[in-house]
Amino acid sequence: MMKNEMKRILVTGGAGFIGSHLVRRLLTEGYEVSVIDDLSRNVNNIRDLVENQQVRFLKGDIRYPEHIDKIMEGVDEVIHLAAVCINRCKSFPREAIDVNLNGSYNVFGAGIRYGVSRMTYFSTASVFGEPEYLPMDERLPHKAMEPYGASKSCAERMLMFLGKKHEMPYVIIRPFNVYGTFQSTDAYYTSVISTFIKRLISGMPPRINGSGEQSMDFTHVSDIIEICVRLLKSDIANEDFNAAPGREITIKELAYQIIQLMGAGTEPEFVPKEVFVSKRRADNKKITEALGFKFEMNLEKGLAELIDHVRENIDEY
Repeated sequence: MMKNEMKRILVTGGAGFIGSHLVRRLLTEGYEVSVIDDLSRNVNNIRDLVENQQVRFLKGDIRYPEHIDKIMEGVDEVIHLAAVCINRCKSFPREAIDVNLNGSYNVFGAGIRYGVSRMTYFSTASVFGEPEYLPMDERLPHKAMEPYGASKSCAERMLMFLGKKHEMPYVIIRPFNVYGTFQSTDAYYTSVISTFIKRLISGMPPRINGSGEQSMDFTHVSDIIEICVRLLKSDIANEDFNAAPGREITIKELAYQIIQLMGAGTEPEFVPKEVFVSKRRADNKKITEALGFKFEMNLEKGLAELIDHVRENIDEY
């Protein structure tokens, strides 16, 4: 059997933003794909694939082990993306525990019971909270001070414990500020891009929380998907990786760049509001060396593509 021939991959949260991009790429790579998603955000970006029976799909909730059991049988590897986003975690902390931690425990446990060959967990740079230093490498202490990052950090530690105890290989990926097409506008940090674009299309200025001096390390979804595919084709196990281009930009600079690309004659609005972190810039040496990978999408090109897509599909944002 070839590396990916007839190999079945389960993607939790596979109908969402990153998950749907990943599912489509996996199909082109020749994998069999199963998806579990509760569709709680009223979004299903793989509806066409489900209707055409190109993927095995279950509308299910990872908080319930019996739902995961229905889709796990016969799966070779799991890519676990399902989670409650940062804004909702802040408003409903219990959901952060129920889904991001307990739900992840259910996914990991099912992987052990069904003997999957590897569990890939999508964590987040938010586990680090306000970083002690830049660039942010994998040794950086976890200091999340909000429910999303804290629950993801706990889930990481749980996976490391279970993986070692039950000899289940795992990989942890920590994306920084992923953006791209079909992203919901409720993700706080990364959806700021599509939110700015949507406001400008509607004739309103970008609205910035705080001073706008807070920085991000924006990562195009296509680079994250390439990382996943390369990991699947590798034998890497029991490792954690920070995943971002290592390019820092302030939210104020981002707003002006989008304004310029869209040819809008306006100025950003600044709203007094708490920001969770003031700076982000990844050290990506570990992941680029492990996978022989280079982050390809520069921000200007990624923004231009997203602007065109939002304009053409405004009702979907």
